[in-house]
Amino acid sequence: MPDDALNDDERAARHAAQRQAWNDTHPTYYAEYRERNRERIRKTNRERERRRAQRERDEQERSRKGIERAKEWARRHPEERQQARERYKQKHPEAYKQAQRDYYYRNRDAIAERRRAREAANPEKADEAHRRAVARARAAGRVAEWSPSASQQESYRQRENEARRLHRRRARAGLPDRRFHRVLAAERRHNAAAADAFFARKRSREEMARIREQDVPTPPELVHAWQHRCETRRVAREILAMADAYFIDHEVELRARVAEVSRARFRAGLLPLDVYTEPRRRALEVASTGYLRRSAASPTSSLAAFRWLTSDLAKRDNDIVL
Repeated sequence: MPDDALNDDERAARHAAQRQAWNDTHPTYYAEYRERNRERIRKTNRERERRRAQRERDEQERSRKGIERAKEWARRHPEERQQARERYKQKHPEAYKQAQRDYYYRNRDAIAERRRAREAANPEKADEAHRRAVARARAAGRVAEWSPSASQQESYRQRENEARRLHRRRARAGLPDRRFHRVLAAERRHNAAAADAFFARKRSREEMARIREQDVPTPPELVHAWQHRCETRRVAREILAMADAYFIDHEVELRARVAEVSRARFRAGLLPLDVYTEPRRRALEVASTGYLRRSAASPTSSLAAFRWLTSDLAKRDNDIVL
């Protein structure tokens, strides 16, 4: 049947079948063609990509110039700009609202930052504007009556009960009431900005001298106690590090020795040793030899040493035979 007697779909199906039959007959044609014309294909692709990139740059340049012309015209003709906006808004209300929404979502962070800057610069004005907006919404009937759900009421009741219990506990302990109060976000940002400006300001010599005069030196006994605690903790860390290394190297020997001593004590009618903590205690004793503050890493004076000694208790088994 000639192609003129076929419709478009039948003609396309016939051509596709012919192409598929030819491809099946010559399976390596395209690979061989690409191999023979590799350089020409690459050159053609590069030229095509260059033209596409140039078209994109030209389009971006035309768009930028158009935006600049529109901004310049709007700056010179503010009344005509406002009238054109109102005409577009009345003619295309949905498109106008969608454009506003799109602009907001594209520039959400910048808009929020500008609003926070305005509120921080003048929190009283921001609060007054917020109150006026709420009053207008209520007058227009846009504020619906709201009531909490049952789960929300239960949550509020639990918070109030916890607050009352905390108040009673503080009163029994002789502590004053909490003096925290709610502060609006704009006022918090204003206070934070004022604090940053206060502490970042460079002080004069007179101010630094006055501040130093207000400082009271730390009592020597407190300084000595702090130094003693620091030195004790440093020694404890060193001893525990050495004990851990010694225990890793001699774990088998330590456990065998403790098991032997425990059997001998058991046969003599004495209580056996703790086969979980005793090997680590002996490693700790070896590591602390030679230190002037050996008691710094004792189980009764150091929580870190106690935890290290009892770290094997969580891994204990029930098949230990003495």
